[in-house]
Amino acid sequence: MTYTDIYGFKHENATVISKQDEFHRVFIIEDEKHRRFECLKEHPEATHKGPSHWKLAKQDTPPDNYWDVFDSDGK
Repeated sequence: MTYTDIYGFKHENATVISKQDEFHRVFIIEDEKHRRFECLKEHPEATHKGPSHWKLAKQDTPPDNYWDVFDSDGK
């Protein structure tokens, strides 16, 4: 299945690794290279600091190490 992360990047063949209700606004996926990414739920809850919902960030703003591969085992 294809998922879109919080920066708008598409990830094919990823697996959801967080529990369905573990987080209120996001869920976590892992791709075949064991990289983990946050994805925004379809209807995220409003924040406690105001009525606004989360929105996707821009593709040119991810952290420098965003695409680094890391093992889910911490190796």
